[in-house]
Amino acid sequence: MSRFCIYCGKEHTSNNPVVDGVCLKCRLKRGEIISVDKKELRIDFCKVCGATRIGHKWVDTHSFEEALKTIAYEVLPRHIAKGPGVEDLGVEGYELVTKASWRTIVRIYVNGKFGGAEFTYPVDFVIYLNPIKCPRCIMVESGEYEAVVQIRGIPRKELEKVLVKEFSRDERLRNDLVDVIENEKGLDLYFFNHGAARKLARKLASRFDLRIKENYEIAGMRSGKQRARLFISLKA
Repeated sequence: MSRFCIYCGKEHTSNNPVVDGVCLKCRLKRGEIISVDKKELRIDFCKVCGATRIGHKWVDTHSFEEALKTIAYEVLPRHIAKGPGVEDLGVEGYELVTKASWRTIVRIYVNGKFGGAEFTYPVDFVIYLNPIKCPRCIMVESGEYEAVVQIRGIPRKELEKVLVKEFSRDERLRNDLVDVIENEKGLDLYFFNHGAARKLARKLASRFDLRIKENYEIAGMRSGKQRARLFISLKA
């Protein structure tokens, strides 16, 4: 039995299928191919380092352009849903309708299938980047830190050569380093979090055949929870 669109009267074809009484072209024309729950979003953006908060995590993005790209692919898809008869919904690409700034119109191109036929549909969102300071930058500016890697017994020049190499190729280590303090015994490297400190410690221990020892020190309270500062000692 032939199927016809209730709006335009066209018959079902492979290029313009009719699903639930409506053809693909009419679904697109009427804006019923997808639904959008919110077209204006406010996203936290660190005005110091350029990181962007995606959900509960901060992502290193460094610039408006990188932040908007991340938002286009990781945030905006959460705000669209399939319309009647739609399958395999996803984001094919995006473009900036206005110049990247604190307020930017971002157009994403949503693709999917309707009755077996593929389609692409543009959706515009207004993105407001909310200028704040991320926890890392607040910690750095206040001189706070969560972990210290204490390196002892390694010739200074050899150690510095390895550290330069590791930091140059590992963005996470660079971003999480708070400070480096030189003393008579060796170097102390201060980090924003435990994970980065442990990562560097493992690399150095393997490279110089060092012994690793960890200790914790109570460092006050944060958000009602007790903070534990990690000290990692590396010795030959």
